[in-house]
Amino acid sequence: MRFIKPVVTLAFTAWAYSLLAEPVASTDIYMVDGDTADVGDDRYRLVGYDTPETYKPKCDFEKALGTEATRRARQLVQEAGTVDFVILPGRDKYGRGLARVFLHGEDLGSILIAEGLARPYAGGRRKSWCK
Repeated sequence: MRFIKPVVTLAFTAWAYSLLAEPVASTDIYMVDGDTADVGDDRYRLVGYDTPETYKPKCDFEKALGTEATRRARQLVQEAGTVDFVILPGRDKYGRGLARVFLHGEDLGSILIAEGLARPYAGGRRKSWCK
């Protein structure tokens, strides 16, 4: 019985995402950086992952990797044509909405993590990108 709750929670989460997902044309999304997107007049923090900063980076390495993460995120979104944009409840500390982007069923963050351009992030203090 101990395993039922995580499975039910995961199933509910997937079901809720499918209900909340809104197809959005790639041309209607502007990737500000690897983990921030503008849709219309609204700005969203894409949750579940962190990419290096391009605005006020702490070192040259962070700037270079952040620039590449931004370039790649823009490329993936544009090539998808249409993405599933899932708006989540709440806001981050900067007032941005929270969201996830799915490209043909795959989370944008998961792709960037697999390519070494992002790392998993669930809130709290972020690790430095500088070596």
